[in-house]
Amino acid sequence: MTDTANVGKQEKETEVSLNEMFKVYCSFDAISREMNVELLPLSQIDKWLYIAQILDLHNVTTTDTGLCFFKFRKRAINYEEFLEYIRDLANIKKLKLDDIEHKLRTCALPAEKQK
Repeated sequence: MTDTANVGKQEKETEVSLNEMFKVYCSFDAISREMNVELLPLSQIDKWLYIAQILDLHNVTTTDTGLCFFKFRKRAINYEEFLEYIRDLANIKKLKLDDIEHKLRTCALPAEKQK
């Protein structure tokens, strides 16, 4: 039996601030969690971009994300550096920054995606 009252209705996207999402993804990095710092390594950024359907391995690849990341010359970046990182990625790949930020704010959390 189907619920005809909800046919055609889309679920409302849950939007979280980019800073809050950044903190959540930082918490999935063992080193950042152990040191109690909010730093995001490239591996977590790639996971986030993939879940947000930005990193599609066709238009945006791990080579693209790596090139933008390695300019920082460190293992992990803070929130301000992350904002610079997504601006660079948007410019290099000719994507709209607002679209990237929206996808990052509304995508599933890592644990939710695995279900």
